[in-house]
Amino acid sequence: MDNQAVPVSAERVLDVFYTRTPILRHPSMFARSRQVRTHLETYLDTEAEHWLTDAERTLVEAERQVDPAGAVARVTGPEALLATLPGFLDPEWIMPGVHQARAQLIVVATLARWLVSAGLVDRTEMSCSVLEIQARLDLARRRVDARAASALSP
Repeated sequence: MDNQAVPVSAERVLDVFYTRTPILRHPSMFARSRQVRTHLETYLDTEAEHWLTDAERTLVEAERQVDPAGAVARVTGPEALLATLPGFLDPEWIMPGVHQARAQLIVVATLARWLVSAGLVDRTEMSCSVLEIQARLDLARRRVDARAASALSP
């Protein structure tokens, strides 16, 4: 009998991340970080397939037969979660309010760092995704800052 552990799901990873990350429990971030999670779950359900492998897409399709909501998070793991994060930083997925958008960027940056530092993903194997997330975070920050500045202009 093989004694391999059952792989951890992206859903479980997000549960642990939200429970153990102090900045997400801070009063100024708590409600917004929960909104970001809901938004991320919607993104995973609607767009994540573009970032998944063929095998992962097959699992997602089978899981959607049981329950479509949350299927991606239930059957994929931390690597797939990290691989999908760059798309969550596309302009159409950045949350509309400046404060919500900034919270989204904080959550993504913190989640990506945590996945690597917790040993849930191998930074070397996932280096392309890590670099893509960093580049897209920089671009998204500039866009959000520009949005905030234009909101202040008369």
